[in-house]
Formats: sequence, C-alpha cells, structure tokens
Amino acid sequence: MMDGENKRVIKNAAWMTVFQAANYIIPILLIPYVSRILGVDSFGKVTYMQTIAQYATIFINFGFEYTSTRAIAVNRDNSDKLRSIFWGTIYAKLLLTLVSLLVFFPYSFTHSQSTEELVMYVAAWMINIGWWLYPSWYFQGMEKLSIMSVANFLIKAAGAILVVVCVREASDSVGYLASFSFSYIAGGLITVAYCVKEKGMRRIKVTGETVKTLLGDSLPVFLASVCSSITQAFAVTYLGAGNATEHDLGIYSGAFKLVFAAVAMCNLPISMAIFPKVSREYEKDREGGIRYFYKTLKIVVLISACFSIGMYIFSPLAVSLLLGDKFAESTELLRYYSICPLLCTTSLYLTVQGLYAIQRQKYATIVEAVALAVCIASTIIFNEYFGVKGAVWAFDLTVLTEIILSFSVITVMNRKK
Repeated sequence: MMDGENKRVIKNAAWMTVFQAANYIIPILLIPYVSRILGVDSFGKVTYMQTIAQYATIFINFGFEYTSTRAIAVNRDNSDKLRSIFWGTIYAKLLLTLVSLLVFFPYSFTHSQSTEELVMYVAAWMINIGWWLYPSWYFQGMEKLSIMSVANFLIKAAGAILVVVCVREASDSVGYLASFSFSYIAGGLITVAYCVKEKGMRRIKVTGETVKTLLGDSLPVFLASVCSSITQAFAVTYLGAGNATEHDLGIYSGAFKLVFAAVAMCNLPISMAIFPKVSREYEKDREGGIRYFYKTLKIVVLISACFSIGMYIFSPLAVSLLLGDKFAESTELLRYYSICPLLCTTSLYLTVQGLYAIQRQKYATIVEAVALAVCIASTIIFNEYFGVKGAVWAFDLTVLTEIILSFSVITVMNRKK
C-alpha cells in the first residue's frame, strides 16, 4: 500500500502530465495548420522571433520556478510568510520585466528590416507580460497542480482559438505571435486574481529588502538556467542571425519544435511534481533525500528512454502529419534529435533534483556554463562543416557533457556526506 505522501506525488505527476499536455500538445496540434499556411520560410522566421522573446522570459522568470517554489513548499503553513513570498516574487518579476524592455526594444529596432518585422518582435515579446503575472511557482509549491493544469489548459486553448481565427494566410505571422501573447496575459491576470480572492494572497506591502533577498536567492539558479536555456535556443538564434538560409532555418525549426515539445512533456511532469517532495526530504533528512533521489532517477531514465525510442521510430510519421510534405527534410534532423528526451530529462533531473534540491546551485551554474561554452563552440564549428545537421549534433554533445559533469559532482558530494 502506498502512503499518503507517495499518493500525492503520483497525483501531482498525473496533473503535471495534463499541464504539459496542454502546454505542448495544443501547440503541436496547431502545427499542421500553421506550418501549411505560413510555409517553411515564415515558419522559421516566427520561430526565430519567439526564440528572441524567450531570452526575456528567461530573465523575467529568474529561477523563481525553483527558489520561490521551494520557499512556498517550506512555508506553506505560514500565511504571513506565504503572502510575503507571493507578492515579493510578483514585484521582483515586475522589476525584471521593465529591465528586459530596456534591452529588447533597442534590439528589435536595430534588427528589424521593416515595420512588419518590428511589430512581429513586439507581438512575440508581449507573452512576457503573462509570464510576469502567472504564479506557477505558487501552485507548484502548494502542490495545487490540478488548478495550474486547468488554468494552463484554458490559456493554451484560448491561444489556439485565436490562432485559428487570426491566421488565415502567409502574411498573418503577427496574428500567430500575438494570439499566444494575449492568452498568456489573460491567464496571468485571472490566476493572480484567483490567488488573491480564493487563496488569501491579498496584497501586502513588500520591502525592498524582501525583493532583494528573493533576487539574491534566485541568482545562482538564474545563472544556471540562463545558461541552460541559451544552450537550448542557441542554434535557432545562430542560424536565424544569417548563418543559414530561410529555408534551412525553417527545416531546422520544424524539427526543433517537435523534439522540444516531446522533451518538455517527458521531463517537466516528472521533475516539477517531485521537486517539492525532494526538497522536503532533504530538509528532514539528507540521507533520506539522497536515497529518494537515486530511487527516482532510475524511473526517470527508463521513462525518458521510451520517449526517445518512440521518437526515432515515429519521426517520419510525425513530420508527415504535423509539419507536412514541405518539411520532409526535417525527418532526418528529428531522428538525430531523438536521443534528446533521454539526455535532456536525465540532465534536468540531475541538476534540479540532484543539485538545486540540496541547495548546491553554484555547482549547477558551473556545469551549465561549461556546457554553454561547449554548445557555442560546437554549434559554430559543426554548422560550418555539416550545416544544420551539425547544429543538432552539437546540442546532443552539449547535453551529454552536462550529464557527465552533473553526475560526477553529485557522486563526489554524496560520498563526502
């Protein structure tokens, strides 16, 4: 018989599966529609715009998904502390959102070849208003993942409806980018209002010292996550900056969209559902936390390996159904990428559960910084000799480097304990 704690973990994992299904399956279901209307070249361009906007998202989130989640989980029975963490995080993210504008808009002006491209940049960036507001870290810390799953489904469903309404021809790239931005903004406003009204998170005065502390606690995680996120997005950024034709960028973007949807569906439900449990295990008993980590690591590897095998087998079918015949060249790239669910899920688990949970973020930062250096160097070199295929191989090499370094650090630290 399972105890109540294990039942909660399994329940949260199930809800996180729903959360990620909405997060990625709905956009995947839109791909056959969008890819056929926009075409290869425009599809690559909007992917590039979304990638540039994602850098602002990384900055605004600043690692709060882990640090604020952990703080909420540890202080879940202290209502005053919860409100302080809640509004401190909201204010800290607002500050980061404003700072991101100072960088993003000058970049948009200098890199836009036309007014239409400038509007595309703005439409892509607006999703970050939603990311500023959306308190996913609160729901995760409180283990209220059913609420987050429903909210996320509604956000994605609204975005999908807007896409179908607004995207009717190849020139509707702005409508495609703006659709998801508006749905995220609405979702952020509604979920914050829900937390205030239903969960007692009424607004309180937050001192500058509280915001400073939250930012300071999140800085090591941010440094690690920013390296990790840039590693994932670097190939699109590099290719879109003039190092590939629009056609090759579109072909790469097709495979990129599919593989990282599969990766996220594989790893985030596992890691995000278990993370609060691991944090509490380490708080109560470090040896118990270590045992729990190794026990769940085996399950994570097994599940992610199944994802990778399935992706390799069904790559031709996935490209044909989801992207269309114009993206046939993406099949080869997707097969090269098929090992990513295994590699990325294992790497994320080693970092989040193995290093963040025991508050050894500085080691994660070092690992991710080394991996980023490997990613940049290998992408540039491999792309020069092998084209867009080289960008895929460079990413596989990068994540393998992360796994080797993270596992080595964890092993050494646990032996010392």
